[in-house]
Amino acid sequence: MTSSHPRDYTDTGVRVRTVAAARVKTIAHYRTANHQKRGTANAHGRVTIWYYISGATPGYNVKVSVYVSKGKSTGSCSASFTPHS
Repeated sequence: MTSSHPRDYTDTGVRVRTVAAARVKTIAHYRTANHQKRGTANAHGRVTIWYYISGATPGYNVKVSVYVSKGKSTGSCSASFTPHS
């Protein structure tokens, strides 16, 4: 994460390192909803997927599921952040 404790009305990014041109899907599991975003890793295998924090529950730990795929290969991991006001 670019920030593990982002303030309301700011951005935080999920930094992913994988192989070049891999497809990346992230799902942020907020208290009341899930938000999915997608991206593609650059030639160095890196991508940052950004989430705008607006009205998230302060103090609630938001888990972010990360899924990566290229061809028949897949992988997954997770990260988290805790918004504050």
